[in-house]
Order: sequence, then structure tokens, then C-alpha cells
Amino acid sequence: MKLINLFLLSLSIMLLFGCNKGAGTFTLEGVITDASFNQPLTGATVELYGISSGNNQYALVASAVTGEDGKYAFTFDRTRTEKYTLYVKKNQYFDQELEVYYSQLKLKETNIRNVTTTAKSWVEIKIFNNNAANNDHLQFIRQQGKNGCSECCFSGITHLYGFQDTSIFCINDGNSLYSIEYAVFGTSNTGILGVTTTPFDTTVLNLTY
Repeated sequence: MKLINLFLLSLSIMLLFGCNKGAGTFTLEGVITDASFNQPLTGATVELYGISSGNNQYALVASAVTGEDGKYAFTFDRTRTEKYTLYVKKNQYFDQELEVYYSQLKLKETNIRNVTTTAKSWVEIKIFNNNAANNDHLQFIRQQGKNGCSECCFSGITHLYGFQDTSIFCINDGNSLYSIEYAVFGTSNTGILGVTTTPFDTTVLNLTY
């Protein structure tokens, strides 16, 4: 009888560890923050994609929409996944993505990943030469403002010649400063101009020379 009980105990232990090996669930949660208004972002779509080891194929693991508190939460099975990518999207906000590696996730505690984004805004750089000559040469460069995004304006020096009555539109983070440094060659007309751009709208920056 003792041998049978010992065998059953050993079998139970083996089954317990056998079932736990490679199994389990991850919990991933966080807060999406709207940095333009310094508050949680409501109504943002949060999607988690996993890339499987060996085939480099992304698959949707979980999705959620944030409430008034900006929170999201996922519970998903532990699988043979190399890494995950967290995508945050909302209309008129900049998309954000965050890589989460499998090796960084823990089974026995909640994994926290907070993400910050900003509202889109635009600046209209309104350029007018009110006393034009053919050899007039204006140059300007962004000094401060949104850069490095697919929608962002050219990051180098812009050169304009002769008569000008034009506008250049550039995207920016809402409620943030956008400024340019400019110079009109052959004159003392140089300086820095800037405006704080209004979220979801276009703010005019006048450059007259």
C-alpha cells in the first residue's frame, strides 16, 4: 500500500511540473498618457502583436480601447514568441509603438508598460517678401519642434530666392513650441520666430522680410 501511495505521489508531482513547464499566462497593463493635455488618453486603441520564433510572422495577440483613466490590460498565453510589439493609435494623435521582448516578461507579476503620445497640430510658416529683388536670399531652419517622424517637415536648411508669397505647413506636437531661425543674406534681418501650436489645429507663424 505504501508503494502504491508513493507511486501516486510521484506521478502527481511529475504531472504537476510537466503541466507547468512552458505553460502559464502573462499579464500586461499600463496607462496611455496624452502629453499635450497632461492627462490620460481616452478612446485610444491598444493592440499587442507577437512575432513567433522561427517564422517572423506577426499575429494579433490582444486588443483594447482605453477608458477615461487611459488604462489598458491584457492577459495572454505564454507561447513560443520571440517578442511583442505594442501599438497605440487614436485619430489626430501620433501613433506610438513599443517593443516588449519575451525575456523581459514575468509570469508571477503584472508587467507594466506605460506609453505617452501627443495630439497632432500644425504650423503654417507664412513667408512674404514685401520688397522683392531677384537676388534676395532667405534661409531658415527649424530650431525647435517635431522632428524625425514620417509626417515631419524637412530637417535641414530651407533656401528661398526672389519674390515670395507662400506658406509651408509643418506638423508638431500639440501645445508645444515650434520655432525657426532665419537670415536674409546681405541684410541685418536675422532672428528666431516661434509659436505654440494649438492641438488639432493650424497656428500661423509670420515671416515677413
